[in-house]
Amino acid sequence: MSVAAFLLPITALSVDVAKWYVELERVQTAADAAATAGVTYMPDDFASATATAIAVSARNGYPNSGVSAVLVEKTSKPSQLKVTVSVTIPNTFAGSFGNRFTTVSRYAIADFNGPAPMGSPCNAYGNEPTAALTPDVNRGPNTSQIIAPTGGASCTSNPQFWGAIAGPDTPKSNGDAYMTRTCTSSVNGAGCSGTTNNEFDPLGYFYIVRVGSAAVGTPMTIQLYDPAFVEVGDTCTNGLATTSGWSLSNGMNPYVPNDATTRYVSGNGTAFCNGDVVNGGVASDMVTSYGLRMPTDTYQPKLGTPITACERQYPGYDASNTTSQALTAPTASKSNSGYKPEVAKVFRQWLDLCTFTPTVAGDYYLQVRTNVALGGSSDGEGGYTNNNNVFTQNGDNPAVHGTGNNRWAVRVKGAQRASISVSGFDHMGMYANYNGAVTTFNLVRVLPSAASKTLKIGFYDTGDATNPGTLTIQPPPDSNMPASISGCVGSGVVNGTLSGCQLTNVSSGSGYQGNWEYVNVPIPTNYTCTYAQGGGCWFTVKFAFPNSTPTDTTTWTAKIDGDPVRLIQ
Repeated sequence: MSVAAFLLPITALSVDVAKWYVELERVQTAADAAATAGVTYMPDDFASATATAIAVSARNGYPNSGVSAVLVEKTSKPSQLKVTVSVTIPNTFAGSFGNRFTTVSRYAIADFNGPAPMGSPCNAYGNEPTAALTPDVNRGPNTSQIIAPTGGASCTSNPQFWGAIAGPDTPKSNGDAYMTRTCTSSVNGAGCSGTTNNEFDPLGYFYIVRVGSAAVGTPMTIQLYDPAFVEVGDTCTNGLATTSGWSLSNGMNPYVPNDATTRYVSGNGTAFCNGDVVNGGVASDMVTSYGLRMPTDTYQPKLGTPITACERQYPGYDASNTTSQALTAPTASKSNSGYKPEVAKVFRQWLDLCTFTPTVAGDYYLQVRTNVALGGSSDGEGGYTNNNNVFTQNGDNPAVHGTGNNRWAVRVKGAQRASISVSGFDHMGMYANYNGAVTTFNLVRVLPSAASKTLKIGFYDTGDATNPGTLTIQPPPDSNMPASISGCVGSGVVNGTLSGCQLTNVSSGSGYQGNWEYVNVPIPTNYTCTYAQGGGCWFTVKFAFPNSTPTDTTTWTAKIDGDPVRLIQ
């Protein structure tokens, strides 16, 4: 045999081999992309993780059909996902030797440890006062809608905190670290350059509405409690405008036929007082915008497709102004030109943001901010809708003002609400105003994948109360960690090791005013918890103000160190 005759088939075979290597690179890329996209649903929703991984592989040229196949598997760790992509390709020259096709495959394993949900494992975020009217399509039901998930976390209609957001002109030292443009010259704490807040985020806050697979295809209604800014003072001591000569009584307007005497009472002794307050400026300047977005494969909620039917804006009001915002409706015997039904519709009421039917499982995002100008048209329920700027405005609108703090709550009702949770994303605003409050709230969910890593917690401008408080970070009750966490390290206001992961003498007078405090919590190498249950793996914070009246707006952050998604194989 001549040399040429010997080398010809070898050379021809090398062409096939080169094609195999090129295909292997493409298959590996598809497996990597599929694993990193699908793992974000782990460990709660393997079905969605599988569907997402298969869809992403298909977008990269390898569908789970025909000549290619996608195998999605769990691994021994609940936060990991393994994706194997295979494809059968025809051979150009090897077929001459009886090998017409070759199947090549590659796999990837991705691990996910964030961003973790914050604040609530339940289908409500903040307190859940009863509704005033039932049955009522836009305001009921007046019974609690909370269904606690299985696991160690607790859910209650009275966790003793509210959601909170400030107007953009509110001084940052009033507790909102991200929605405020300005810092006061007297309190220029962390993140300030003169009177400029360098941490100002014009996108505001995002909250996760996590939809499980059981809720897909089932109508869900998102409701907001007192979503408009209605100024009554931190502890609701500014009273209520009933107009001179009118007493506070049930039936004083159509929206409180049975409980006005308790719902509208002054002071913070009732569950209805969420304490909206003006911090200088005019109440009517405050415009609060809410909008819901679809899930996205990225970690950027702003890229989620807007659900246009789920968008509302609410102007601000001053409920204590008896000449302009009176809540007493006219009767046959008395006229009342000052009565404002738009205020009565929103003040201490549950209102529908929207009813939507989830088409996919995953994290929907509720965006809340105060720097979008009021627009659109009245929705007939005290709000405005059809203003696309709520979604499309990516930067700030400096023409929009507002100096105050709006406190609110959110819940989800529906037949499958047990498969839905509402929680903070990356950072969240909270407000506490209960006398003698001992608030234990769910801070952040930490899965076993965080073992040997560090949980990094930050809280801004806490401790506004008549007496100092104590803050204790507690492990998940369903975990294998001891009740008292050791090894916590503080930085910012208090530096160094924190015994029992506790901070004492927490008050605005001890350095917390306008400043961040950070606590690093070491996660043991053998850390585990009931990750298969939605109520499992939640770290909590016990915030105690004994014999004290807090009026405390605080911004919280929590994350696990390292990249949230990483390829490990």
